[in-house]
Amino acid sequence: MRKVVLVLACVLCAGLPLTESAIAQGNDDDYTPLNSRIRRDRAFPTENPARWNPGEMSRVARERSRNSINVFSYCLWDRSNERALGMLERTDFGFSSFDQIGLTSEEAPRRFSFPTCLRRVANSLNSGIVLRFTPQSLRIWLLQEAYFDRFPDGATWIVPGNLIDERTYPLSAGDVGVQTAMDLADCIVATDPVVADFLYRTTRESEDENDAIAQLMPSISGCIPEGVELDMSRNDLRTWLGEGLWHAANHNSPAPPEVPTPQTE
Repeated sequence: MRKVVLVLACVLCAGLPLTESAIAQGNDDDYTPLNSRIRRDRAFPTENPARWNPGEMSRVARERSRNSINVFSYCLWDRSNERALGMLERTDFGFSSFDQIGLTSEEAPRRFSFPTCLRRVANSLNSGIVLRFTPQSLRIWLLQEAYFDRFPDGATWIVPGNLIDERTYPLSAGDVGVQTAMDLADCIVATDPVVADFLYRTTRESEDENDAIAQLMPSISGCIPEGVELDMSRNDLRTWLGEGLWHAANHNSPAPPEVPTPQTE
């Protein structure tokens, strides 16, 4: 079998490679638009998943709160929850230009309180700070804080056996690359939502992150199209998991009842 290497660029910044290579395991689910075999089944495990204890969740939250970029992203969210949620609803993973939501690159920082939040971070560090950002990085920051604010104690939204609903794409309905990445994210989150949630909460480049990635590797490998080796950074994985967790937490529903197969004589 010929091996295909799929390289997906980081959307925010260069990240460290994953601890292990993610190599596909075969599956027989429906084809995606790229004729690859990213699994389309989006059902949560039927048994109640094990969860991290409250003390562990509190510890990773404290460690995350000490990171300057997380202080900044929380400030953006805290300044206007409604504006942030409105932006998340109007955009998707393919958000690449502020023109798509009727803003300019000059207006966007003011609209989302960048000057105030940068001053807050600079004061906490007692140092100047320079930040480069893209439309997609703004979405990443606001989505992260919206998720943590709505679900502070872990993946409490999981209903065993529920299905993740199909996505809509406000900006990227015709972008096969975006949809394929999100199919992968949804598959990983459906397969192991608890570990995906915990990884998303860990501090970057921490031992907690390493442990969570190692635990999640079987789920990642099981969701990659057969014959494909996926080369991605930790930041890629975090970004996709964030998108997958936010969508799954807010858009899932009970599986339809099974219809008995008629018996033939």
